Amino acid sequence: MTVVDPAPLADLLDAAGTAPAAAPGPAPATDAELDAAFLAASARYWHPVARSADVGVAPVRAVLLDVPLVLWRRPATPEHPSGQVAALVDRCPHRGVPLSDGQVDDAGLLRCPYHSWAFDAAGRCVDIPQQPGQHIPDFIAVRSVRVTEAAGLVWACLVDEAHEARPRPRFPEVEDAGWPCYVGTVQDWNGQAARQVENFCDIGHFSVLHTDTFGNGDVLAVDPYPVRRTAWTIECDYRYPSLDPVAEPGPDGRRPVGETFFRYRIELPFAVWLGNAIGPDSVLFSVCAPTSATTLRLFWVGAYDPARYGDGPVDGASLQAVEDRIWAPDKAVVESQRPARVFAAPEVHRGFDALGVAYRKALRELGFAPPARRD
Repeated sequence: MTVVDPAPLADLLDAAGTAPAAAPGPAPATDAELDAAFLAASARYWHPVARSADVGVAPVRAVLLDVPLVLWRRPATPEHPSGQVAALVDRCPHRGVPLSDGQVDDAGLLRCPYHSWAFDAAGRCVDIPQQPGQHIPDFIAVRSVRVTEAAGLVWACLVDEAHEARPRPRFPEVEDAGWPCYVGTVQDWNGQAARQVENFCDIGHFSVLHTDTFGNGDVLAVDPYPVRRTAWTIECDYRYPSLDPVAEPGPDGRRPVGETFFRYRIELPFAVWLGNAIGPDSVLFSVCAPTSATTLRLFWVGAYDPARYGDGPVDGASLQAVEDRIWAPDKAVVESQRPARVFAAPEVHRGFDALGVAYRKALRELGFAPPARRD
């Protein structure tokens, strides 16, 4: 592993582990400037827009970075027995009607609900029923969006390959090793994607916010932990004296204490690979897609090593029930944070915020905040 920044906190925290006092300097960016930088940077990455199981022949609506999309599955072929997913910007060029209100015909063409104009997966208009047999000029088209499927999710990227910042984040345990997995229920959060990732990787809140599941309220102290940075990842490991979220309390009213060896790998900008969170030799893959600069759609996939758990299907209902209890307070906190934009105001940091501070530093380096300016 090539370490790009072995000490990401050195220039952000002092020896006592706190942020130095802010000196007068650049004027804060406006919300409009913050949003413009966030959206422009995010557009260069792949993001999930739907679960694969939720996209069939009927058109499906999605939103990515304020761009409305329509998804549908084309007819099966020998090369693609499940049918490939297509994605277009959800607007007919004729009269601006959402194409997602239309239908897909037997040939796999998406037809507008207003005049039944037909569009193929590349966005070309290939049939205008009101002018049968006439040539259709190339400018009558809808913008197509690159799309692919992996790990039970449909992913989209709004820019072409030449302008994307990095390839799609991968879930190797599912994509390569074929571990049994469960694709969780999709959630919409009224919070910024960066806030959600930071919350998901925040070790200090376990023993405060999650005492009804895995959090150990008797152990609030957070031991120091190293953070490793590569070009596209931020990683750390942390051993936590967790509680079993489904165990019954003992005679003393307490649930048994075990240990979870959390292994974090943030796949910049908004995906997190988390080892052992849903059991030993397991991986929870969390990816939040920014639907706007301050809202997100959360996707997650849990996978288990068949060498330990066998090749049978994952008990998705039980896993979903536990994760719902964990996600709920996290969602409430993220939606309550003010300002909503992570870079809108200075915030204090302590040593146990090492992973979050490294994450913020990486986002700044990748252009998710506007350059400092002076009035």
